Amino acid sequence: KGLLYRGQDCRPAMEEENNESSGEYSEEEDEEEEEERSYTGSEDETESESGSDDESDEYEEPFLKYDRFAKGIITASDGSDGDVQERTIICCMAVLPKFIALGTHDGTIKLVDHNGTPLKDRVYGLHGGKVNQISVDEAGEVMASCSDDRKVNLIGLFTTKYNNSFSFEKPVKSVAIHPLFSKGMNHSFVIGTDLLLMIEERRWPLSNKVVELHGGHGIISTIKWKGSLVAWTNERMVVVYDTTLKERIASISFDEESPSALPCSIWWQDAETLLVGRGHSVKTVVVKEQDQGHSGDMSATRKPKYMAISAQNTFVEFLICGVVSLRVDGGWMLVVLGYTAAVDQEEGVIRGTIPPPHLLVVPPGNYNREEERFDAPQVTTRDKLLPKGYSFCRCEEYHLECGLGEDRVFILTPIDIIVAQRCGANDHVDWLLEMKKFEEAIEYADKPTNARMLRPGKLQEIGLKCIYNYITLGNFKAAAQKCHEFLGPKDKFRWEDIIYSFMNYDQLPVILPFVPVRDPQLAPATYEVILNTFLQKDSEEVLLKVIDAWPKDLYDQNVIINAVQEKLKTDPDSLTLLKVKALLHELLGQYEEALKIYLKQGEKEVFGLIYKHNLYHALTENLLHLMLLDLSEAVRVLIDCRDKVPPDSVVRELDQQGYQEEFLHKYLDGLYEKDPKAGNQFHERQVELYAKYDREKLLLFLRSCNDIPLKKALDVCEHYQCYEQMVYLLARMGNPRTALELIIKKLEDVSKAIQFTMEEGDDDMWELLISLSVNRPEFITGLLKNVGTHIDPTKLIQRIPLKTQIPDLGNSLVKLLQDYRLQVNLREGCKKILVKDSQSLMEKLHRKQKRGVCIEDDAVCKACGTEAVGTDENSKFILFFCGHIYHEHCCSLKRNNVYVCRLCYAGTKSKRIEGSTHRLKKLM
Repeated sequence: KGLLYRGQDCRPAMEEENNESSGEYSEEEDEEEEEERSYTGSEDETESESGSDDESDEYEEPFLKYDRFAKGIITASDGSDGDVQERTIICCMAVLPKFIALGTHDGTIKLVDHNGTPLKDRVYGLHGGKVNQISVDEAGEVMASCSDDRKVNLIGLFTTKYNNSFSFEKPVKSVAIHPLFSKGMNHSFVIGTDLLLMIEERRWPLSNKVVELHGGHGIISTIKWKGSLVAWTNERMVVVYDTTLKERIASISFDEESPSALPCSIWWQDAETLLVGRGHSVKTVVVKEQDQGHSGDMSATRKPKYMAISAQNTFVEFLICGVVSLRVDGGWMLVVLGYTAAVDQEEGVIRGTIPPPHLLVVPPGNYNREEERFDAPQVTTRDKLLPKGYSFCRCEEYHLECGLGEDRVFILTPIDIIVAQRCGANDHVDWLLEMKKFEEAIEYADKPTNARMLRPGKLQEIGLKCIYNYITLGNFKAAAQKCHEFLGPKDKFRWEDIIYSFMNYDQLPVILPFVPVRDPQLAPATYEVILNTFLQKDSEEVLLKVIDAWPKDLYDQNVIINAVQEKLKTDPDSLTLLKVKALLHELLGQYEEALKIYLKQGEKEVFGLIYKHNLYHALTENLLHLMLLDLSEAVRVLIDCRDKVPPDSVVRELDQQGYQEEFLHKYLDGLYEKDPKAGNQFHERQVELYAKYDREKLLLFLRSCNDIPLKKALDVCEHYQCYEQMVYLLARMGNPRTALELIIKKLEDVSKAIQFTMEEGDDDMWELLISLSVNRPEFITGLLKNVGTHIDPTKLIQRIPLKTQIPDLGNSLVKLLQDYRLQVNLREGCKKILVKDSQSLMEKLHRKQKRGVCIEDDAVCKACGTEAVGTDENSKFILFFCGHIYHEHCCSLKRNNVYVCRLCYAGTKSKRIEGSTHRLKKLM
């Protein structure tokens, strides 16, 4: 079945009608018509050939890619008339690592590089007839060619010492030069007419020996030389000859029933493997050495060889035009050029109805020993080719060539050469893109191992195609995300093109978050068009956000201002448009214009404008307006800018406005919290402001501020009945009794009264509290519950008038007794601890006093300084626990009729005097 494969630079071609008026492949055609011919099948042909096969086969990934080769050589002008062109008919070619040699019908040999470009001064007019075969040694230095003019020419490509020409009696159909000819190893070559002749050197090039190797089986059409083995084919068989052993190894005879005119193609896969293609089959022949048991008397260095068919592939639909091998993933496969078998060649050539050839890639069909047959592996790829003039070509006019170690295959026809190459990483990506598998292509190209094989910029190319495909499908969100991923700093024009594409689909908001403002920076017109689009689409909110976010150097603000002005004519009350206009004026440095708009519209952005651009004069000029707009923000800005706008000027401005004391209070309050010393001249005034507008903060203000006249503050608090603040001021002024009376009489808060009395810590204050509370049952309840641990409860109970109705008396007494019991328990516990500690200390002292004291023999009296312990039995001495010793008669100091140590007593007395002196000085 034919699969549709397209060449890299060619469009899928439609088969054109063949010109029946001409029976040759060199028929006159327009150049434009020739170029439309492709070397791959068209979709119509594919469908007709595949029939009912699954349609998904059309989308199978291609294995090979195709391109035309050496188009400038095959079609060349004759130079006489610019409108007349003659075709260069190619008869044979030889592929070398350094160059490719093309043999033509007029006897010329042209050398081209692997891109098909002719090499300078490498055109050789060696023959007077058709060049049948070209052979070049492995070094690419010596070339041999043969022709129907009965000549064989040797040409040294880099030296003339090998140049020679040989004439024979019959047309020479094939030639093969020794692979190491230029290395001086063996100056010999093989030619084929109806005989196979080997020309061996004697004294090169003066004397040579001609040896007949084979004959009698028809014309020898092809010779291939690899290492020491030479293979050739004639009308009946393929023969392999060993030049080292100088003997024929074996031959493979063709089927006697097959026509002798069928071409036979041979190809050396390696030094021991020969591919033979003829008729409907390709055989893989392996040359092996026989074992010692089969070698007879032959020495080990001259083992006889034999051939074995290791694999065979059969192609029923086709006749084999050529066979080569292709390296595939560390192995190799057969590449077969097939000619449709079910066709009458003679009639088809005359009428121009020959079907196109097919190129097949298939693994070798190895021999299956278990089933005793050759395997039939599945064809890897099968491509229909459309070379120029194919409808007039015979089977033998096709040739298949492949260079040594090459991964390219050349399909040769008389007027066209097609090169087939294994698809690489770039081709795989191109196919994925053609199949719209963009995400898979991106994933493949993003892998490091694959990225190294792709040409530079391929990943970005994939991304761009993915972006435009998403746009076409309407998936604009995905397209925008891919833009951010694949478009770089140098893709300015691509960005602009994609942005305009989004505009055409009315999807500008989707691409907006990804529009670059730096690296790359687009043309100003692009940004202006974007802004104007949002303006005209009534997307003022988006427009405002974009203008606020974009740098001001991206576009001309005047252009947008003019557009906004025109828009305001139709909608003059649009707050958003006015904000846009103000922001644009700000970007242009026209701060006064922006300020006017913000103030007129009452927009809080005015504070940011003032703060950002140091418009301090606007604070005092528009102070009341700003405070009415947002008092908290206005106060914050004024406080932050107090070094530029002094508090005196703010207070003076507010006083001039009149009836704005609350604004003044907010300002002074915030100023005091930020910097207590900044407005100290207004602290006295703040007392009244706090009393009027924020009494909760007044007490804190009075506690933290020390430069306020207490009497004036007390008068203000009394005027505004701020009793709690009056209590604090009275206590601070040394009048706690009045403060306590104020708590009881005005605040009526027993808890606060008790707390105040506890802080004073004066018994008279407790007496006053009890006196003022005995006629207040609620206060009595509070005292019973809270003073049990501070005063003697009997003092309170005895002062309560008889028959007084005391709420919650029972619970209050229980609480009082519990507190009193707790107090008693604490005292008893402390007493026990004290007694225990005293007993422990006394025992410790007693133990220390019971200790023995060591007296030295030379101990002296601390009073007289003589030896205290003598030999006189009547002498007595006194030893104190401090370690000092005295004679009895020297120790005269007594206290409470008890002797005491003079030294220790004097030290203790001195310390008491020093302590008294220190306390006296402290008191003074």
